[in-house]
Amino acid sequence: MEPNRLSQALSLLGIALYAYFLWFRPSQEGIALGLGLALGGAAFGYREKPFPVPFFLGLFALLGLLQVFYGHPLFFLLGGLVGTGAPYLAYRLRKPAR
Repeated sequence: MEPNRLSQALSLLGIALYAYFLWFRPSQEGIALGLGLALGGAAFGYREKPFPVPFFLGLFALLGLLQVFYGHPLFFLLGGLVGTGAPYLAYRLRKPAR
């Protein structure tokens, strides 16, 4: 799977997790995981090289700070790690163009 598409898919999965844990099974940990996954996946764009998206990086930092003081920072960081790490790993492991 190409990294940009994986990044978008993880962002959409994070939004779906957020909605699920908000409305169907209320869980603060699940909401933090969904937000981390959505913002982590949107924090970097992928073309020839990964590039940061400043708006989503700033939003991730702001919500991360709020999670440290008022929420569940480990679940938020776990979601962010998966959201940024999986597309970057796919970028690093893809076959180079000839």
